[in-house]
Amino acid sequence: MDTRLIDHMTQPDELRSLDKTRIAKTWQQYYEDRGYGLWGFSPSPTARILSKAILDGNPRRSERVEIVDWGCGYGRDSLYFLELGFDVIGIDPSEKAIALAREAYKQRQTSGIPLSGSASFHASDMCSVFKSRVGQKVNAFFSNRVVHLLAESDFCEAARDALGYLEQGAFFCVSGRSPDDFNAALMEWIPGREHEVARYKDPARAGHDMAFVTKQRLMRTVGHDLEDMHCLNATEPERVGARDTHLLILLGRTRVGPQTSP
Repeated sequence: MDTRLIDHMTQPDELRSLDKTRIAKTWQQYYEDRGYGLWGFSPSPTARILSKAILDGNPRRSERVEIVDWGCGYGRDSLYFLELGFDVIGIDPSEKAIALAREAYKQRQTSGIPLSGSASFHASDMCSVFKSRVGQKVNAFFSNRVVHLLAESDFCEAARDALGYLEQGAFFCVSGRSPDDFNAALMEWIPGREHEVARYKDPARAGHDMAFVTKQRLMRTVGHDLEDMHCLNATEPERVGARDTHLLILLGRTRVGPQTSP
């Protein structure tokens, strides 16, 4: 993707919009070119951590659990959740990714592999999806390897939206690439944002900045809204056959307040 020259009169909101458009186009092309070959269908470490936490808290599976998979891609983690009996709302801006997710779900349904949960996949944003679910809330918000693609203001906005759609005591689980992933051979720090934001040296990845995830950044954004929080480290390949990336995973639960009478 060529570097986009931005006029000095461009406003911050316009810059954010351009960044989102660049990221969406980049990932749309990844899904067009590589499809299921990006990661295969092995669940991510983040998905395994969230699933264990949910099952440990509900060992008899006496309650239905509904998870929002934000940035679900072609559904590799969504399908894992379904096999465990969770219901999934998969959301991704890439129409190609959602088409792949729906096809994978359809194939799994006809394969004979038991799927105890149900799913819907949406090429949309979170607010648009929940407009048709007025008053309905979910038990978990999940997002794997998305946070590092977001500017601070975008992450804050997404987290605020997500928290508004969660039940009390619901799980909040996100992951992103940590500063341990900085590779001087491939990346360079953005001046004034050293150890926070890096860009790739490869011109083909221009505009694909990396806002590395730290515990401080996560706590600053959602620390006041969650309890029982844990930050965990994990690794997984950037894609099939590629080197490992270093992830920082946050797992917490929304606060439980006093119940109000209707």
